[in-house]
Amino acid sequence: MANKYVTLLIVPHDDTNDPRRMRLPVWLYRTLLVVIVLVLIAPVIYITVYYKVIGLAADAERLAEENESLRRYQYKVQILEQSLLETRQLMAHITSMAGLDSILLAEEYGGNDSTIPISETRMSPGSISRTLPPSSPIPDGLPATGWISRGFSEIPGKKHPGIDLAMPEKTPVYATGFGTVTFSGLNAEYGYMIIMQNNDSIETVFGHNSKNLVQVGDTVFAGQRIALSGNTGQSSAPHLHYEIRIHNKSVNPIKYFVYENQTR
Repeated sequence: MANKYVTLLIVPHDDTNDPRRMRLPVWLYRTLLVVIVLVLIAPVIYITVYYKVIGLAADAERLAEENESLRRYQYKVQILEQSLLETRQLMAHITSMAGLDSILLAEEYGGNDSTIPISETRMSPGSISRTLPPSSPIPDGLPATGWISRGFSEIPGKKHPGIDLAMPEKTPVYATGFGTVTFSGLNAEYGYMIIMQNNDSIETVFGHNSKNLVQVGDTVFAGQRIALSGNTGQSSAPHLHYEIRIHNKSVNPIKYFVYENQTR
């Protein structure tokens, strides 16, 4: 089959030169047309894609800022709820001591929680019910009344060796198991921190305290107050860092308690 050709006629602007003819195979002609079209539309495609990527990046940054704002708002709400609960407990306790009618007081100031007996609303230590005796070295329950604002994680880049409990500053912190204090002082990351050796294999860590109430060498029983929570070290808000280490490896503290308020 004979090859087909296309003849291109090139006419100069002046009349001094004769028109030039260029004979090209059809396949080469079509290839040149495709290349020319691609060269012309490539900048348009590049600009369109570039601005689309810029828009997506801006949306991602905006969403990240909104998520961080919501996280801070949720944290403030948790602190407010905890403070409200403690206020209602105090009101119930005062009315009980004064012999007042707590039901009428609750109707006056709002909220039915104030009518619940203080023995049922107080969650000490750590918003859970302990199941082991004070002399048990096995960690049992939470060390303070608070809300879990950050959990345990082993995900690369997002590792967190314990849990964070949001709570107002100077909230009492309790030992979760029997043991001996091996460290009580200031740490660059966790601020005022306490480390307890519960037995040969278990350690418990309490960080970001405002004040440590025990010293190195002290023997501590489960449920004994050892510190006041705070906002020391690398901390952006008042909370307690609680950690359990077994054979020097951090494990998830959630395995050692059933959190009564996890559905709230």
